[in-house]
Amino acid sequence: MQNIENDENESEHVNPWTSVWFHPRKTVQHVMEYKSSSFVLLIVAISGVIHLLDQAVDNDLVESWNIATILLVALIAGPIVGVLGLYIASGIYHLFSMMLGGMGTYEETRTAYAVSEIIIVVGGLVWIPNLLILGQGNFISDYDFTIGQAAWLVISLIVNFIVGIWSIVIVIATISEVHRFSAWRAALVVFLPIIILTVIVVFIIGLTAPALF
Repeated sequence: MQNIENDENESEHVNPWTSVWFHPRKTVQHVMEYKSSSFVLLIVAISGVIHLLDQAVDNDLVESWNIATILLVALIAGPIVGVLGLYIASGIYHLFSMMLGGMGTYEETRTAYAVSEIIIVVGGLVWIPNLLILGQGNFISDYDFTIGQAAWLVISLIVNFIVGIWSIVIVIATISEVHRFSAWRAALVVFLPIIILTVIVVFIIGLTAPALF
């Protein structure tokens, strides 16, 4: 009885923003038990902004938009993109989880996906120094950086790479937890849709390419 009470007290004091990095299974259980759906939507709304900013990098957007406009569009459209991404990605993950013998619900799959996006949100804090140090260089492919800016750009790229890889590791762990199957099955849930989509795209390109030349 004492152990049960201790476990409950420990769970109540879990901080998802920090615990997810090394305890994703405990974190997703905590979010499902103690957090409302608004917490899930908050995570993906913020991550949507970050994803849009990441997509805008090196696309020469400042030739037609200034930085303020880019940020405004990201702040307005990002939460919409984030929420849509939540339902679409969760739907795909849940479908493949069911095919592989998963036992979780669609709501639990959504939570698993959202918890993994905490990594993106925290990692997205790098955008603050990016904007301060690199300025419009974030959105120009051939920008002439100073030595200091170039050094920070390398650091920023390393941080983004680590965050991207770790978010994949975390979503595999959270899906494995909510569907109560192995991490290997969860990895298939994450990577099979990407592989299938890639095959379809290559197939379509293979069919249409000869007609273009």
